[in-house]
Amino acid sequence: MLKLKRAFLDGWLQFKAIFLYLLLGIAFGSLVYGFVPTELIAQYASGDSPLAVPIAAVIGIPLYVRAEALIPLSAVLVTKGMGLGAIMALIIGGAGASLTEVILLKSMFRMPMIIAFLTVILGMAVSAGYLFQFVL
Repeated sequence: MLKLKRAFLDGWLQFKAIFLYLLLGIAFGSLVYGFVPTELIAQYASGDSPLAVPIAAVIGIPLYVRAEALIPLSAVLVTKGMGLGAIMALIIGGAGASLTEVILLKSMFRMPMIIAFLTVILGMAVSAGYLFQFVL
């Protein structure tokens, strides 16, 4: 019984740690759903646009959003007409790097290493986005 109680407590602590980020993601997704015109997303980020994936990857990299918050935001972007490949690129870019992470890495590494890191993240986000877009 002690192990079950400890497992429940650990699960509760993990839930509390991500709850705020999840709530922020839902709130941000609601704002996007309510105020961003569908035509704007369909024009620049639909599955038909060839630049949708790289644009989404570039937007995702400096975006300081945790992966837990990107899930509800992605659901809203799908309903607005954003292509699945672009959403995948946004998620990978956002989860792979953020502006605060780059600032922290800058304090430890030289600029060529930072550029290599960002290039790899951008390359993986774009590659996965196009792969996801063309496979599905």
